[in-house]
Amino acid sequence: GPMRAAEDETLACDLFLVLGSSLAVYPAAGFPLLAKRNGARLAIVNREPTPLDEHADLVLHDEIGPVMTAAAADC
Repeated sequence: GPMRAAEDETLACDLFLVLGSSLAVYPAAGFPLLAKRNGARLAIVNREPTPLDEHADLVLHDEIGPVMTAAAADC
């Protein structure tokens, strides 16, 4: 099902982006750490701190729209 597919993609990624999530609802909230433990880099963009901020390679406490617009402009 969808959760299994999400887990498969999580294990295959080299960068896991969390955009606008409090990371409080499981099982989906467990995917970022699963990716990190499997060697992926973890980036979190959220207005408020999350329980996984300390594990992330990059944390931006900001609005998603402006952050992603600026990121796309740099590509």
